[in-house]
Amino acid sequence: MIEADPRWYESFFDDDWLVIALGHDDQRTPEQVDAIVERLGLEPGARVLDVACGHGRHALRLAQRGLRVTGIDASESSLAHARLAAADAGVEIEYVQGDMRELPWADEFDAAINLYTAFGYFAEESEDERALQAVARALRPDGSFLIDTFNPTALVKGFRPQGWRDLADGRVLLESREYDVRTGRSNAVWTLVGDDRRELRHSVRAYTYPELAAMLLRAGLEPVADWGGFDGAEFSIDTWRMQILARRVPS
Repeated sequence: MIEADPRWYESFFDDDWLVIALGHDDQRTPEQVDAIVERLGLEPGARVLDVACGHGRHALRLAQRGLRVTGIDASESSLAHARLAAADAGVEIEYVQGDMRELPWADEFDAAINLYTAFGYFAEESEDERALQAVARALRPDGSFLIDTFNPTALVKGFRPQGWRDLADGRVLLESREYDVRTGRSNAVWTLVGDDRRELRHSVRAYTYPELAAMLLRAGLEPVADWGGFDGAEFSIDTWRMQILARRVPS
C-alpha cells in the first residue's frame, strides 16, 4: 500500500517537481489559455486569480492577453520561477505565497481558475471545502470559477499501476500508483533515478462529478457548464479530464 504524509503538499513541490513540471505540456498551454478565456468570457483588463498557480505557465499567457492576473501558490520554488518568467516576458503579474484555504481577498476577482488537479490535496474533505469557500469569497458577485481535475471514473477504467518517462535533466521518473477505493484517493510514489534516487509521494482525493458539484454549491458556487477537457470534449465516463465552470451565487 502506498502511503504519503498527510501534509505531503508542503514539501512535494520543490526543485525536483519543478524539473518535472517544466518539461510537461508547455506546448499545449496556448490552446488551453484560449479555452480558459472563452469559457470564462474574459475581456482585457479583467482580474483573474490563479489558485495553485505553480510555475505560472497559464498565468503568464493570460497576462499577455491583457488580463490582470494574480497567482497564489504554496511553493516558493515555483513562484520564484514564475516571477522570473514574468520579468523576462515584460508582463506584470502579482504572485503571492499562501494557502488556498486562506485566500486573503474578498469580492475582488472577475474570475478564478484551479487547473491540472491542483485540488483534493488535504486529508479531510472539510479542508477542500474551505478552499472552495475561499475562492467564492475572493470572487466578485457573479464571478466565474473554472476547476480542472481528473475524472475518477476514467482513472479507474484505465488504471495503470506503473509508468515511466525521461526528464529534461537526464534522470528517469518511475511512477507507482494505486487507487484506494475506500478513501477515494489516488496515491503515487515518484522515484527520480539519476546519480542518486529520490522519492516524491502524493495523495489526491478523486472527487466524482456529483461530489465536486455538491461541494461547489455548498461553497456558494453554482455549476453552469462542464467539459471533458480543454479541447471542448463532452464530459463523459471516458474523458480523462473533468472541468466544471461555476458562478458565484449572489448573497
